[in-house]
Amino acid sequence: MQSSLLIVYLFFSVSVYTSVIRDGVDGGLSSDTTTCPEILPKIDNGDVSPASLKSNYTEGDKLLYTCRHGYTSLGKIIYVCNKNQWVNIRDAKCSLKRCELPADIPNAHFVLMNGTDFVFGNTIKYICNEGYKMGSLIDTRTCLAGGWSNHLPQCEEVSCLPPATEGNVIVDGFSDYSSRFRYGHRVQFACDSPALKLVGLKEVTCQANGEWNGPLPTCEGATCKLEKISAGVSVFGVPERNAPMNYGHKLEFYCSNAEMVLRGRSEVTCSTGGSWSSPFPTCEEITCMEEELYNVKIVRGIPGKVPPYKPTHTLQFQCTHSSMTMLGLPSIKCRSDGTWSSPYPTCSVLGPCGPPPGIDFATLNAAPQENYKHGQQVQYTCSYLHTQEGNPRAVCHQGTWYTNLKCLQPCLVKTEDMHKNKIYSTYQKKTIYVYHGYHGSFVCDYGKWPKNDNTNFRPLCSNGVISLPRCI
Repeated sequence: MQSSLLIVYLFFSVSVYTSVIRDGVDGGLSSDTTTCPEILPKIDNGDVSPASLKSNYTEGDKLLYTCRHGYTSLGKIIYVCNKNQWVNIRDAKCSLKRCELPADIPNAHFVLMNGTDFVFGNTIKYICNEGYKMGSLIDTRTCLAGGWSNHLPQCEEVSCLPPATEGNVIVDGFSDYSSRFRYGHRVQFACDSPALKLVGLKEVTCQANGEWNGPLPTCEGATCKLEKISAGVSVFGVPERNAPMNYGHKLEFYCSNAEMVLRGRSEVTCSTGGSWSSPFPTCEEITCMEEELYNVKIVRGIPGKVPPYKPTHTLQFQCTHSSMTMLGLPSIKCRSDGTWSSPYPTCSVLGPCGPPPGIDFATLNAAPQENYKHGQQVQYTCSYLHTQEGNPRAVCHQGTWYTNLKCLQPCLVKTEDMHKNKIYSTYQKKTIYVYHGYHGSFVCDYGKWPKNDNTNFRPLCSNGVISLPRCI
């Protein structure tokens, strides 16, 4: 029992001694107390918290720093007194406070006025898109410690006032004169009378600044200026002393030389807006145009073979090779109106035709050949009782046969068909043929009557088809 008490006493004594020694080091009770410099560490954009300030600092004392206005840290910034020096126990620093991403507004965008990020002290400016203008007094926002300053600005659509026209000017481009004219809107102007002309812009546009892009036009009396008269042209109707030619004034033109032709209108009128109804005409020497030669040559010309070709000028042509055939006239003449009596001829080697084509219900009058020359003809004969329509001849032309012959079929009227319809032919009671284009003649059998009042007893035969009457 005494041994146990001794052990407890010794353990308690050692614990108290150890506590005293520790408290002497940490609490400043020991004669070996360590201190840290009174000059405290400095950090960027931060200061020591007043609660951490003391007259002296011993081992283990802590300094808590707070960031200045507009700055913040991700964690606490703490320095500890350790072995006569201040030690930063956290890798933290004071950085500018960030603001959330700025809000967008309709029809605008923003730009940073300073810096490169949305942090404390930086300012953004809202800029309206083209066609819109700033409707708020303040168009900037600054990142503050508590967020963005100011309210969101607003952009308003640009509009122009209705154009204030005067006099005889009429406006086109809007349905209601009191309506707004938005940015980009165009209006056009005209005079209310064709006897007036527009002076100034014909069209104006509403600009981004809310103004029209130019002064509004006016109307004044329309007059036409005398344009340059071409050589050889005479004009009738020019007023004396070059007096103004008003709307509706007419000028008549003609050629001074009978061997020249007027190119253009012989009469022009001073028209809308002070412009002539058509360009002033010119007078040109009457000549026929030279055309391309296709496998032909000019062998003679009266008076010559080279242009200009004046009226009565004659040209004669010949194929460039004897094996060719000329298509067209060998001689043409320049007419008084400057046109040729016929187009230039052409020449070509005309290929042969093969055997003639077969035609329904027709036969050739001669045995067919393997080849036929250009221009050769063959003749057909229609079959018995068939009617010929068109020319019985076929012509070989440039390797192709041409014919319009048709052999049209007769109409066959059988005895049983007549019995079925209770009719008979006035010609004979047995089977008959009716030529194409001819009328048959029928009557009802004895004691029978036409099926209706409009029964046709003289039907027409059309290429093998005939409509027989019926009796009952």
